[in-house]
Amino acid sequence: MRENTPCGKSPKNELAGGCGFSESPFVTVIRELILSCRGLTGALLLLVGGSGVVAEEAVLGHWLLAPERVQAKRVHAVTGPDAVIEGLGRSVIFTDDPAPGHVQLSGKNSRIEVTSDISTVEMPQRALTLEAWVRIDKALEWGGIIGALQDNGAYEKGWLLGFRGSNFCFALNTERSNKLTYLTAPAAFESGRWYHVAGTYDGTTQRLFVDGKQVAQATEQGGAIVYPPKTWLEIGAYHDDNELYMMAGRLHEVRMLGQALAAEAIIKRHGAKRSLFPEPEKPVEPLAIAYGPFVDWVDRSTATITWEVDQPMQGKLRWSMPSGESAVLKTDRLAKRHTVTVTKLLREGEYTYQILSEDPKLKSKTYKFDSSFYYRLPRVTLGQAENSDAGRVRNAVKQMLDLANGRAGYCLVLGGVDGSLALELVRQSDFQVLVLDDRPEVIRNVRSNLDAAGVYGVRATAKLGKLDERVFGPMLFNLIVSERHLLGGELPVDSAADAFRSLAPAGGTLVLGQSGNFAPVQEWFGKVDARTIRDGNNKPVWQVSQRPALAGAGDWTHQYGNAQNTSCSDDELVKGEMGVKWWGEPGPRPMPDRGPRNPAPLSAGGRLYIQGDRMLFGLDAYNGSVLWSQSSPEMRRANIPRDSSNMVADERALYVAQGRYCIHYDGQTGQRARRFAVPEADTGEHHWSFLAVEGSTLVGSRVNKGTLYLGDDGEWFEDFKPSDISRVTSDRLFGVDTAGGDIRWEYSGGAIINSTITIGEDVIYFIESTAEAARAKAGTIQTIDQLTHQKLVALDLKSGQRQWERDHDFSKLQFMTYLVYADDMLIATGTDKDKNYHTYALSASRRVTDEGGDAPTFLPPGSLLWEDHHKEGKGHHSGHLQHPVIVGDTFYSDQWAFDLNTGKQIRDDLPERRGCGTMSASRHSMFFRHYFHGMWNLDTNKRTQFEGIRSGCWLGLIPAGGMLLAPE
Repeated sequence: MRENTPCGKSPKNELAGGCGFSESPFVTVIRELILSCRGLTGALLLLVGGSGVVAEEAVLGHWLLAPERVQAKRVHAVTGPDAVIEGLGRSVIFTDDPAPGHVQLSGKNSRIEVTSDISTVEMPQRALTLEAWVRIDKALEWGGIIGALQDNGAYEKGWLLGFRGSNFCFALNTERSNKLTYLTAPAAFESGRWYHVAGTYDGTTQRLFVDGKQVAQATEQGGAIVYPPKTWLEIGAYHDDNELYMMAGRLHEVRMLGQALAAEAIIKRHGAKRSLFPEPEKPVEPLAIAYGPFVDWVDRSTATITWEVDQPMQGKLRWSMPSGESAVLKTDRLAKRHTVTVTKLLREGEYTYQILSEDPKLKSKTYKFDSSFYYRLPRVTLGQAENSDAGRVRNAVKQMLDLANGRAGYCLVLGGVDGSLALELVRQSDFQVLVLDDRPEVIRNVRSNLDAAGVYGVRATAKLGKLDERVFGPMLFNLIVSERHLLGGELPVDSAADAFRSLAPAGGTLVLGQSGNFAPVQEWFGKVDARTIRDGNNKPVWQVSQRPALAGAGDWTHQYGNAQNTSCSDDELVKGEMGVKWWGEPGPRPMPDRGPRNPAPLSAGGRLYIQGDRMLFGLDAYNGSVLWSQSSPEMRRANIPRDSSNMVADERALYVAQGRYCIHYDGQTGQRARRFAVPEADTGEHHWSFLAVEGSTLVGSRVNKGTLYLGDDGEWFEDFKPSDISRVTSDRLFGVDTAGGDIRWEYSGGAIINSTITIGEDVIYFIESTAEAARAKAGTIQTIDQLTHQKLVALDLKSGQRQWERDHDFSKLQFMTYLVYADDMLIATGTDKDKNYHTYALSASRRVTDEGGDAPTFLPPGSLLWEDHHKEGKGHHSGHLQHPVIVGDTFYSDQWAFDLNTGKQIRDDLPERRGCGTMSASRHSMFFRHYFHGMWNLDTNKRTQFEGIRSGCWLGLIPAGGMLLAPE
């Protein structure tokens, strides 16, 4: 066994060995003699001073977990076999800040594997020392620092140095026993503190040391160590055939010896490095980030980070790279808003950064940025075209793009000449360009020129054929132009009708012109609706046709389809047999865990908006092009059944609640065009929570800072316990003018239950608790026991004036509380702790009940019209949490369907739904998670599945724009 040399710079002796010394010639000779001995077990290290040999160690494995020891996803061992890193640059970060160098393990997909088969490496046999410098950040029921074991029921073999709960432990099995003996430290460790932990076994006695002190001892084991036939030798995890628990914390050094070190040696090992490790930082409120941060791509290796703070200061940010190296980036001015640029980004790597403040000396929480989440088309370098038409082509493309509804997606060039129009489109836009021509010689010429320019197959391609041959599917292209017409003076051989059919709805644009006689162009368009663009001399220049939204198509603008919460888009087109229109990015990796019931995707104006794990995406709904993306690490929302979504959309924009603001994103470009502040935002104590958009009114609610569910730790929010079912409440509701940004009105009453806010016919409805305790804590997450004395309240959307309120007993709605508006009715529904559904249909306005006699009689608003109570029928996977769906005059809840107006049950045979997601609907179809994507045709009662894929644990299938969109 050799002592390995490190990759890159050598570590200092005090880091590698724990004792600083200068190696004398005598020591060198001893080392050479040792390394020449083939019969020795492990590496025998002798440290020699003035008094002779003072220590002797049989080291089988020594892993110094510092940045300089890492190369190509491997830890280069000081002694023994190298180790393979799982999650490097993402969930495993090597860093030297703060010193000494160490690895940070997130606890998710983060482990360091020496081997998956211990028979391939040399292991301790009759004596053992395991040693580590470790910091645990999160207690686990079973935690591993280094281990090689199987602990499966009655089968217990091998050993482990680790922790159980908040106590360090050392487990061992030998030939004397059939069980592992677990030594456990009597005192709990402190999360965030560095410890020296060691376990020894000398053949008869097993000992556990913490910070140089023996804390436990046992003599149950004896003789040789017994290993399972096959298991892992792993660092940073408890791993056997049945279990894998990954440690969240930090490791500096791990050693495995084939001998038992004496207590004196353990004390010296601890003392040699104790001063290198920082004390735990005292908990302080992190630096408050007023706005942001946002990471925006510039190009494949460059991005900007933008943020805003409350007081002017120098912009300062610590940027840590996957290698563990870090740098402090600064701006050169005092300001509230800052932008720094990071360069030389790897194609795949997880970076971290913290925003710093000098006065007072504070830092933000640590944010992550994954550089593999890049979705733009490759950049290409093109020289200027050298033909005589270069200037004309350049100017024509500029005008074409100005007439188009965007500069990204797919562009079709009908008929080619030499490919110069395609090249100029590549130069000036982010389109993927396709040239279609029915002449083989033209296609060969275009391909040759595109290839010579370095864009063929990367940004542009050419295909032989015609549109009427169905070379492409329908509704695909965002822009269609013609090089054959622009440069060759010939109209496309394809018809305008076929071209129009190929345009993406809700904005796809067909542009022809600027070539000779204009009359043939207008004739070519025929019956296709088009407009004429004229120049300053009133001369026709371009004929333009823009495809509108599909007739009968619906949008999905809010969490449950619309502000009424019906979970139905009323899309008339999504029905019957369906096939795959497109399949693509962003894929599963940037998505959050499916379990925590995350915000639904949205679709409006021909675009699809997807919220990933602190990532935001804007896609073309008809061809899947990723139009834009950004990293927004403060954007997160989970447990939607007890809260509300943090994003809504309209035809042109996406609105996202993040911190103190609602951010207005341009739907096509992703530009953060505007922001709207929560009332009293400048105090930093309030955040924007609920949001909805109706016409020119943006409705928001206010909560205390940090009042939200994050769902970052594997929560499912399924059970009847306060941490799952407590409600997010708001202390204020307000309306904002989307045009001017002014707050039109504010409402303060009781504790508003976010999950109940619904809007119908210019009226806002919600349930609030007026109990004194609930009012006092409005704006926080509250238990259901506190939310008593509930009222149903109606406010005018435009003025915020209270129209009416009505006391109701909604105390049986315990697991969740939903409120839906349809047909001048409000339906409140939820389940009790025994999973019985309780549904109350209430009038949304005053109703005439008797028109006979001298004067009609009226039913007051908020009056009970009908109610239903039944045991949930699904029996598993969130059957008791299902959000209702209203399609036409039918109310679907759980496994039943009811007449919306009378409450009469009309069917009890809804399709089986195995998954834990909730349903969504178009006018004619229902969608849900079963084993895979499930679809139910309401007209034919036929059920089908799209096998091989399935959505998340809430709402991920949305029918909109004539499409079923399933981005997870």
